[in-house]
Amino acid sequence: MTGVELGVEVEKGPLGRTSLAILPIILAATFMQLLDVSIVNVAIPSIQSHLHASFGSVEAVVAGYQLSFAATLMTASRLGDVFGRRRLFLIGMAGFAIASGLCGAAPYVSVLVFGRVVQGFFSGLMFPQVLSIIQVTFPSSQRSKVFGIYGATIGLATIAGPLIGGLLIKANIANLDWRLIFYVNVPIGVAAFVGALFLLGESKSSTSSSVDSMGAFLITTGLVMALYPLIEGRASSWPNSMVAMLIGSVFVIGGFGVHQYLRYRHGNVTLVSIEAIRTRSLGVGLILFLIFFLGIAPFFFAFSIFLQEGNGFSPLAAGLTTAPFAIGSVLSSFLTTRTRSKDARILMLAGSLILAISMWLLIRLLYHVGAQLSGFKLIVPLFIAGIGVGLFVGPASSLVLARVPEEAIGSASGSLSTVQQIGGALGVALIAIIFFGFLGANANQAARAQLPPITAELTSLGLPAPLVKVGTNLFVTCIHDRATEKNPSALPHSCIEVGGAIQIAPIAPKVKKQLVSMFFNAAQNAAQGDFLVSLRDTLSFEIAVFVLTFLLTLALPGWPKDNLDERAIVI
Repeated sequence: MTGVELGVEVEKGPLGRTSLAILPIILAATFMQLLDVSIVNVAIPSIQSHLHASFGSVEAVVAGYQLSFAATLMTASRLGDVFGRRRLFLIGMAGFAIASGLCGAAPYVSVLVFGRVVQGFFSGLMFPQVLSIIQVTFPSSQRSKVFGIYGATIGLATIAGPLIGGLLIKANIANLDWRLIFYVNVPIGVAAFVGALFLLGESKSSTSSSVDSMGAFLITTGLVMALYPLIEGRASSWPNSMVAMLIGSVFVIGGFGVHQYLRYRHGNVTLVSIEAIRTRSLGVGLILFLIFFLGIAPFFFAFSIFLQEGNGFSPLAAGLTTAPFAIGSVLSSFLTTRTRSKDARILMLAGSLILAISMWLLIRLLYHVGAQLSGFKLIVPLFIAGIGVGLFVGPASSLVLARVPEEAIGSASGSLSTVQQIGGALGVALIAIIFFGFLGANANQAARAQLPPITAELTSLGLPAPLVKVGTNLFVTCIHDRATEKNPSALPHSCIEVGGAIQIAPIAPKVKKQLVSMFFNAAQNAAQGDFLVSLRDTLSFEIAVFVLTFLLTLALPGWPKDNLDERAIVI
């Protein structure tokens, strides 16, 4: 099937190259875009330390990219149809490379957040063009294989971020530390831009000539109003303005839905295919994708903070710890390519159930290992979780799109991509509220667990009972204040008081030094215990997400009996 048969106008690339010559270019772009969703997770402690950033700010660094990415996808897909996919791809690639450089050079966390939002915007311009370029460039005899390579690229990029990020930070070339994870995009982006400029042909839709500007404005505004308060609300103690923004987003997004329906009734161009959404598979599928991706990116966000902040793992060690997840996902993804399409729902049910079980196993493991945690002990539950993801993701896109009319495939794929990114951004915001909330709630218990050895040590040094009581109370207050501190680089006043009390205590200098070391070790143990219990509690959210995914999968219709071409549409 050629581009003309698909209802598009296609021009040959400036150098008239074969279609296979452009595959590395568009796949490199895809890999970079999705890698930047997860690669930041392992750099969170370094960013906090260097830029004196609060947890709320690093939430914005992670979720701001996904929010901007998601808010742009629907509109960008239509812009590519009207103004040309090559043109939008080139604009997106150039902007992405420039924004990556801005992120790498950011002197303040506010600049980094802005750069990430810009990055997400240009990623959103690029991403939908890739799928369309594949559709109109490659003949039907090659397209299935190309989609398979494309899907493997997406899967690898999504799960390889922590490992690649850890390796880059460990390399610390030119003492750039975390900045290298952004700077590395610049030469790759320039190379991809030059390749696309000379090799990629232009393509446009022969039927689309306008863009629903009001629809684009409503959906973008609604998504920002919904996600921004969730990202920043906790850090700013939920002011009334953010609560109002969150409530208002419901009406704006609802207005977008009404606007799309009215345009459809009057025969005007819409951002979302109403006919496609009316199919049960896509209607349920959109909710299913939203729920499923509420659990993936958020898991790595919380897990990376747990490993590094709570257990002292280096970025490289944290990345290597997640490697079993990546291996399991790749292996099970390969397995799904060799199964029949009619078995897609069975694979999805198995995948979501395996994910829920793996989260339960991880909770049980954390109960048993306690302070003796090591990356080696996490291999089994993470490998099982990776298998679950691989079994679910590949078959899900094919089954959800199997009943969508051919002419609406592009719009439906764009809607699923948008929902996927919204789910990731929303999930990061939600799990941050849950995880950091548990850290504060569990801090007193974690601190009090350290009191018996502290009390025994202080008593053995001959300190009077009132002074011992003052010291232990200050310690508990310090641990609680440290766990709830919005700026992790700031030392709470209560912790400063612990050191001050030691300095004025009527004891020998050698004993004072011994006490400082004891309190420091006790504080580390308390923080580790706090992070351990809080992650265990937070993983209940993950279990709920994947159980709900399992139930929603049951609501999906099976593979249509009259669909024998087994389309391999990958998002």
